[in-house]
Amino acid sequence: MLRITQNMLTSQFLYNITQINQTMQQDQQQLATGKSLNLPQDNPLAVSQDMSIKDALSQNTAYLSTISAGLTWMNNTSGAVQQLSNALTNIQQAVISAINTPNQSQGGVNGFYQTVQQYVSGIAQILNTTQGTRYLFNGTNTSTPPATITAGTLSVAATTSTTNTINYQFASNLNSSTNVTASINISANDLMLTTSTGASQNLVTTLNQIVTDLKTNSTSSLNDLSTQLKNLQAGMSNVINLNASLGATIQRATALQNQMTQYGTTMTNQKSTLEDANMAQVITQFTTDQTVYQSALKMGSEVLLPSLVSFLPNG
Repeated sequence: MLRITQNMLTSQFLYNITQINQTMQQDQQQLATGKSLNLPQDNPLAVSQDMSIKDALSQNTAYLSTISAGLTWMNNTSGAVQQLSNALTNIQQAVISAINTPNQSQGGVNGFYQTVQQYVSGIAQILNTTQGTRYLFNGTNTSTPPATITAGTLSVAATTSTTNTINYQFASNLNSSTNVTASINISANDLMLTTSTGASQNLVTTLNQIVTDLKTNSTSSLNDLSTQLKNLQAGMSNVINLNASLGATIQRATALQNQMTQYGTTMTNQKSTLEDANMAQVITQFTTDQTVYQSALKMGSEVLLPSLVSFLPNG
């Protein structure tokens, strides 16, 4: 038969009191911070999960910031390309009118010339559109304007940097080396210096030739407008196609942004579930522990021989 000694009773009592004290300290910490995870030892598994979620949220926030910046650039670019398309449409209408109106007077042709020249100057301004201090249409050389007007003649830069694409990484696939990247820019070179299918020259040359033909106002120059109209229409198709392709990229980026925003919300909720203390439950547990602690002190003072416990507060 096992004999229970006074030493054994004292040791077990002190152990139980220590355990209750530790539990009460944890409850007090949760009540003070509102968090259930204050130290790694509180719940090692939950702390590990919480750290993984924080890392995922940090990456998600960084990619959302990148997508937002990319969408701003692309939307501004698309708006400017639409303005370019509208200007080209107006030039097309002026050229058609000049071709289809017989026996044009000098003043009539000069009116078309002035109109087209203004639109061409406007196109240079469109191509030099900036976002902040950065030029949208000059490739990676965003500090220099791509277009200039000299003596009424439009010029567009065509160096290596002006044709480079600006690629943004919008997401990464954690299960492979595949990243979600997209080109967010259209260069002035793509818009103006590419010879489109069905055209014999690029759009810059076409616009300058139209201005020259209208300014010259001779029979041969006005006859040349039919050829330039064909080149102009081919160039316009290229501009529209480039803007449509950019629009598709905007749609994909927007869909990814919505997906990642939802993912961030889900992960934030999961993080809150792990971290946040159930205050009603903690208060109830703390009250219960206080009662147990006081009862244990009272019982110890009655069962154990007089010792230090006799002088411990019990209320």
